[in-house]
Amino acid sequence: MPEPTHAVLPILRRIQGDVAPARRELGRKIDKNSETLAHHTERLDSIEGYLTYELGLSTRARADIQAIQAEMKTMKKRLTALERSSPKRRPSRK
Repeated sequence: MPEPTHAVLPILRRIQGDVAPARRELGRKIDKNSETLAHHTERLDSIEGYLTYELGLSTRARADIQAIQAEMKTMKKRLTALERSSPKRRPSRK
C-alpha cells in the first residue's frame, strides 16, 4: 500500500507550479506600482512646494491690498477734512 504522502506530493508540486508564475507576475506588478507611486510622490511634493509658494504670494498680496485700502480711506478722510476747512474759492472772472 502506498504512503499517503506519495499520492499528495505530486498534487502539491502541480499546485506549486501553477502558483509560481502568478506569484512572479504579482511581484513584477508590485515593483512597477512601487516605482509609479514613488514617481507620483515626487511630483506631488513638487506641486506642494509650488502651492505653498503661491499661497504665500497670495497672502502677501491680500495684505498689501488691505494696507492700500486702509491708506486710501485715511487719505479720503484727510482730503474731506481739508476741503471742509479751506475757504471756498469762487470762480475767477476774466
